[in-house]
Amino acid sequence: MKKNYVVNGAAHPGFGEITARMLIGHGHKVFGLYELEDEDNAAKLRAEFSTGMLELICIDCTKLENLKDKISTIPAPLNGFVNACFMFDIEDINNFDYNLAEKLFRANYHAPMLMAVELKKKMVEGSAIVIVTSTEAERGSFGGISYAASKAAVHNLIKSLACNWGKKDQIRVNAVAAGWIGGEMDTDGPFAVSIDITPLGRLGRAEEVANTVDFLLSDKAGFINAQAIIVDGGYLSVDDIAKFEYEESKK
Repeated sequence: MKKNYVVNGAAHPGFGEITARMLIGHGHKVFGLYELEDEDNAAKLRAEFSTGMLELICIDCTKLENLKDKISTIPAPLNGFVNACFMFDIEDINNFDYNLAEKLFRANYHAPMLMAVELKKKMVEGSAIVIVTSTEAERGSFGGISYAASKAAVHNLIKSLACNWGKKDQIRVNAVAAGWIGGEMDTDGPFAVSIDITPLGRLGRAEEVANTVDFLLSDKAGFINAQAIIVDGGYLSVDDIAKFEYEESKK
């Protein structure tokens, strides 16, 4: 059965675009939201999907009133919403930029909350919402303080939304906490370290995040609700000091 989904980040190369492609591949229609920085890729996608299966809307997740106006144009009925877009910036706790912190929270917490609340009004019973977050939500941070805190806030948000929309509306709300994923914010040093720490010994692939999102949207996940599903190759399970101690003992 053809369904209608909204995907924020649909024109961003990586799990956002791959999620949109998966849904279209299942025969569903996608209303894709994207930031101006992805305009070139959006143009390519418009040309590729000229049959009406993909409609793209340019937004700015840091301007909430404008964002609300933009998503008001998306028609009902909807069957789900995926937030696969994020903003990251390095912060210095000794020279803290509160304006940057506020901007990060608007993009990573307030924007997906606003979209979920507004789009829910157009959703049919049995719809699903999935917000892609990060394993940083489960750890303290050094230079990504507001990023990590905003992701942790979303992990609590999905529980509250699920509590409010479960019984009456039968709308499930979950998160996918992604670990170190190749093609997303690649930086050679940290990525090399993450490969060494992660039990599977590699970076995750964007399609592995998208596959999990796709599953959570489906009826196969019909009793999964208010959960943050971790897709990290085992990264969060590792005690770095215990690993170091063990490796030293083997020398």
